[in-house]
Amino acid sequence: MKISFRENDDGLKTKVYVNYKFIGYVEINLWNQKWKMYPNFSFDPRRQSLLYTEYDSFYKAGKAMVGLFNGTLDSFEDVGEDDTDEIDMRDFIKQQNPKIILQPKKKKNKYYINLKKPKP
Repeated sequence: MKISFRENDDGLKTKVYVNYKFIGYVEINLWNQKWKMYPNFSFDPRRQSLLYTEYDSFYKAGKAMVGLFNGTLDSFEDVGEDDTDEIDMRDFIKQQNPKIILQPKKKKNKYYINLKKPKP
């Protein structure tokens, strides 16, 4: 994994790249001379506290953003094709309201919901 930093002309922002892909930038606050990260990717909202953390150098802030980026990639790679199953809602609907009748449509194998009362 190659991490690279490119400083803007004004010296206030530094762009962060991982394997030549832009992942965001870090910016310095002129008043307290601390760096904050601004990622350009979606990540786990439980790790949002990292956005408010301030760092002493652009390098530390950039490395923290790369760590967040790598953690995001790992969480997406854990999900496989076999992790999701189709849900058959017919049994669930019958349990919630036994008066609902599920009838197959003619010519197709799809179902529709009939909300009329069943005949005795």
